[in-house]
Amino acid sequence: MVATSEPGEDFAQQEEPAVSHVHISLDLAEGARVRVTVESLTNSSDKPNPAARVVIESQGDSEQHLVILPSNLSTSEPGEAKPRPVGVWLAARWRALAKRRAYSLEITLFGVTLILYLATRLTGLSSFPIYFFGDEATQTVAAADLIHNHLLDEERTLLPTYFKNGPFYNLSVSVYLQVMPYLAFGKSVFVTRATSVLLSALAAVAIGLILRDIYKLPYWWAGAALLSIAPAWFLHSRTAFETVLFVAFYAAFLYSYLLYRYRSANYLTYAILSAALAFYSYNPGQLVVVASGILLLLSDVRYHWQNRKEVVYGLGLVAVLAIPYLRFRLSHPEAALDHLRKLGSYWVQPMPLSEKWAHYWSEYFYGLSPAYWFLPNERDLPRHLMRGYGNLLRATLPFAVLGFFLAVKELRSPANRAILIALFVAPVSSALVQVGITRSLSFIIPATILTTLGISKIFIWLEGKRWPRLALSLGLFGVLTTVNLAMLRDALVNGPTWYQDYGLGGMQYGARQVFAEVEDYVARSPETKVLLSPDWANGADVLARFFLPDPLPIELGSIDGHIFQRLPLDDDTLFVMTPEDYQSALESGKFTDIRVEQTLPYPNGEPGFYFVRLRYVENIDSILKAEREQRRVLQSGVVSIDGQPVQVRYPLLDMGEISHMFDGNRDTLGRTLEANPTVIELTFSKQRTIKGVAIIIGSAEVEVRALAYPTPHSPPIKTRQVLKGTVDQPEVSLDFDKAILAQKLRLEIRDLHQTEPAHIHIWEIYLR
Repeated sequence: MVATSEPGEDFAQQEEPAVSHVHISLDLAEGARVRVTVESLTNSSDKPNPAARVVIESQGDSEQHLVILPSNLSTSEPGEAKPRPVGVWLAARWRALAKRRAYSLEITLFGVTLILYLATRLTGLSSFPIYFFGDEATQTVAAADLIHNHLLDEERTLLPTYFKNGPFYNLSVSVYLQVMPYLAFGKSVFVTRATSVLLSALAAVAIGLILRDIYKLPYWWAGAALLSIAPAWFLHSRTAFETVLFVAFYAAFLYSYLLYRYRSANYLTYAILSAALAFYSYNPGQLVVVASGILLLLSDVRYHWQNRKEVVYGLGLVAVLAIPYLRFRLSHPEAALDHLRKLGSYWVQPMPLSEKWAHYWSEYFYGLSPAYWFLPNERDLPRHLMRGYGNLLRATLPFAVLGFFLAVKELRSPANRAILIALFVAPVSSALVQVGITRSLSFIIPATILTTLGISKIFIWLEGKRWPRLALSLGLFGVLTTVNLAMLRDALVNGPTWYQDYGLGGMQYGARQVFAEVEDYVARSPETKVLLSPDWANGADVLARFFLPDPLPIELGSIDGHIFQRLPLDDDTLFVMTPEDYQSALESGKFTDIRVEQTLPYPNGEPGFYFVRLRYVENIDSILKAEREQRRVLQSGVVSIDGQPVQVRYPLLDMGEISHMFDGNRDTLGRTLEANPTVIELTFSKQRTIKGVAIIIGSAEVEVRALAYPTPHSPPIKTRQVLKGTVDQPEVSLDFDKAILAQKLRLEIRDLHQTEPAHIHIWEIYLR
C-alpha cells in the first residue's frame, strides 16, 4: 500500500501531517476486501479526533484507487478552520462524478443491449427459422396433455420426470415451462418460441454479471451483445429447442458458482438449483453438468473444505434433487442405452474398446476446434446453420484467442479455471455420438466470456494511450448493435432461401403454412376427406396435434397406400402431397383425372404442397394383382452366419439390407416393402444343429412359424408360436422341442396387427 498526501510528496516523511486530501493506492489480491480508516490527530496529543474519521470499504481483484475527502478531516486545533484548497476539492469532485457517470453508462449500455437482444429475437419470430419443428411443437403438446390428464402422463405417472419426444424420453423442464403459456394463450408458434426466447435472455444476463461482478471489467456489458451476435445462438435462441434452456440455466449455474466462490458460500444453493434445472432441461447436457461439477469440486477443493458446512448441506440438496431422476431410471432402466442405440452411437457398436476411445477423442477435439466454431461447416444439418456464418462470428476469433491465453496465464484465478472448465466440458456429451451444434451449444457461454476478456484487454490498453472510455464504449456499442441488426435483416430477408432442400432431409418447411391452409379447407368443405402426407417432417402427427383441434379433422397418409393396394377413393377425397408424392402418383400409371386444386409454394417459389383429387384407372385391380404377385417373388442373396456364407431368400425390402438382419448389430435393420408374412429362407452348405431362433422385432406382436428341413427336399420339422416384443424387451425367441439337424430353415413372420401390404421391421435374427 502506498499513501500520499499529494502527488510526488512522501506521506511517511512528513513531520507535521497537515493534509486535507489523502490518495491511497491498493494492490488487492483477487477477491479480497479491504477496509480503510483515516483519522486526524490533534496537535496537542496523539489521540484521534472522533469528529474527523472516515471509513471506506472496497473489493476487487486489481489495483484500486481510493480518494478520501472527508469534509471534516483536519489537523488543526479544535476551533481553527483550515480551508481545503479549491483545486483539490474540484479534482476530487470531478473524479467522483466521472466514476458515477461511467457506472451509469455501463448500466445504460447493458440495459439497451438486453432490449436489443429481445428485439432481435422476437422480431419475425414465427418466420425465422423458417421451419417449426416437431421437437418444438411436442413440448406444448405434452404440456397440454399433462393438464388434460390431471398431471399424469401416458403411463399414469404423477408429475413425470421425463416426457417422450418420439421414441426418446428427453423432455422435462421445457414441458413444465410451457404449461402456463399454454393455459394463457393456447397453442401458438410465437408463444411457444417466445417462452424460450425470454428464458434464453438469462444467458445474456449471466454473462454480463460474471464479467461485472467477478472480472470487474469496465466493458462487461459487451458480453451480452457478443452472445447475441453468435450465429449459432442467434438461430437457436429463436427456437423452442430444449438445448436453449439448458445453456441458459448452465450460464446461471456458472454465475451462481462464481458468487459462491468470490462472495459468500450461501450462493452454493443457487448454483446447485441452477445446475439441476440445466440437468433436467436437456439429456445431452446431463454429462456436461456432472463433469462440470466434478471438475469444479477438484479445482477449488481447498475453498470447499473451508466451507464444508455449506458443502455438506449442498450435497444433501443434490441428493434431494436427484430423486426424480432416480425414480425415472428405476422405472426405465434401459432408456439411456436405448437412446444411444437409436442415435447410432459407436459406443453400442461391436468394436474394440480402444477403437471406441480413439473415436471418442477424435470427436471431442473436433468439438473444440476453432475451425468448427468459427468457419462455415457441413457437419451440422442445414436447419441448424446460418449460411455463410460459422457457429461463432469469425471476426471475434482473435479476441477469443487473446482471452483464452489471458485465462490460461492467470490459471490461479478460480474464475478463469471455472470458465476454462466450462469450455472443455462442452463437447463431452456430443462426442459420444457425433459432434453437433445442438449438443455442444454450451461452448458459446465460456467462448463469449473469453472473447469479452480479450476485447476489454485491448480497450483498457487503448485507455492507457489516452483514448476516452466514453468514446470506446459508444464505438463498441455501435459496432455490436450494427452487426446484430444486420444479422437480423439477413436472417429475415435471405434466410428463407439460404438452403433450398425444404423436405424431410433439409429444412422441413411448411408446418405453419400447410396446416393453416388445411384447416381453412376443412372449414370450407367439411364433407371432404383430407389425407395429408407426413413424409416431409419428423413428427408430423405431433405437428398436426399442435395446429389442429382434437380429434383431428384430417388423416395423415401418403399416396403410397393407394399405389400399393386398392383403397377407398372417390371425389370427396383430397390428397395434400409433397412434390415427391405428386410425381409418384403421375408415374404410377394407376390414376386418372388428376386435378390440382391449389398449391402452396416453398420460399423459393417452387410448388411445395399439392392439393389433389384423382381417381383410379379402370383396370386398377389387374394392375395391382400382377404387381402383388411380382413382389412376392423372393429375392436371393448371401449372408454370413457364424463366419460361414449362407444362401438366403427374402422379400423385397424398402429399408436396410438383408445382411443387416444377420450382422450382430442391434442398431441396423431390414424392413419389408409389403410382405406380411415375411418369409426368410436360409440354406446352409451342410447340416447344422438348430435348437431355436431369436428375433429382434421391436414392439410388435407376431406369429412366427419355423420349418427346419434336414435336407432341402425332406419333410420339415415345424413349430409355431405367437410372440410379443416391447420397447424394453424387443427380442423374442422360438424353440423346437429338441435340438435338430437341418440344412434348410424357413421362417414366416406375420404381424398380427397389420394386413398386407405391411412394413415388418427385423433388427436381428440369431440361430441357437
